[in-house]
Amino acid sequence: MVKRRAGYMRGMAEFEAERGIPATAEQVFAVVSDLNRLPEWLPSPVDVRPTGDGEVHADVPERGVDAEGTVRVRSDQLRVEWAHAPEYAGWLQVEHAEGARSTVLLHLSFLGDQPETHGGTPAADLQQSLDDALASLERVVTTTT
Repeated sequence: MVKRRAGYMRGMAEFEAERGIPATAEQVFAVVSDLNRLPEWLPSPVDVRPTGDGEVHADVPERGVDAEGTVRVRSDQLRVEWAHAPEYAGWLQVEHAEGARSTVLLHLSFLGDQPETHGGTPAADLQQSLDDALASLERVVTTTT
């Protein structure tokens, strides 16, 4: 199951994707909360790697992004939050579902005047990247558990 949502306001855009995964919420969270495993499931050409306690470096060459950001892992909530202030923020929430299943909700907020805030192809490409990331996450989780 994949659910998609996008909303646009002048200078702001919100994107979400949701996917059911045939693994427990704890199994999924073990993968997403291990920041060293980000390259296993984030779509190319996004390269995000931890650089220190609560910090990451993001490199997205096709968008000209080469930036530092913050990340917070909330194990008690099965949630990971990140940001590159003041232009960008996001979160990933893992929820328990029936049986040994879980649901993952991935949310991104663009808060500046990036191309994604104007809709069209950049927004559609970003939405596809969210879907691709969740599909990759499912593959990683189901092949390593």
